[in-house]
Amino acid sequence: MADENTPVENETPETGEVPETGEQGGEQPQGPGGTSVPPAVERALRKANEEAKTLRLKLKEFEDRDKTEAERLAERASEAEKRASTAEQGLLRWKVAAAKKLPPLLADRLQGDDEEAMAADADRLLQSLKAAGPSAPSFDGGVRPTARPSSMNDLIRRQAGLG
Repeated sequence: MADENTPVENETPETGEVPETGEQGGEQPQGPGGTSVPPAVERALRKANEEAKTLRLKLKEFEDRDKTEAERLAERASEAEKRASTAEQGLLRWKVAAAKKLPPLLADRLQGDDEEAMAADADRLLQSLKAAGPSAPSFDGGVRPTARPSSMNDLIRRQAGLG
């Protein structure tokens, strides 16, 4: 099977024509099939082969560059899909928390893949909050204002521990 890019025997690569040669000398190199190849044709063939090799390398570089660009685009697409999925989950959590009247601080704690699962989780969370009971505010740790003394004498007595 002949290569499409190889010139026909004795054909010049630049023009594609077969050169007219007079007498053939006995010292010329033998080409394929035992025929003699003129030196000019052999040089042209070597030059064409080198150019073809260079062009194949350049094509490979372009393909690799395109491949890496495609890989880069695929990576960006998967990252964007991941971010979109995370944003949708966050929005769904806030939506369910608002519908169930769950405190905003607890919205991020909701678990589930879809709205029904998150709604069920919100119900369980609200049940556990109700079971703990309403927490009455504790004033034991705070500073309390004292009654103001009505006179300077009352103030002195209080500071001395007499009154």
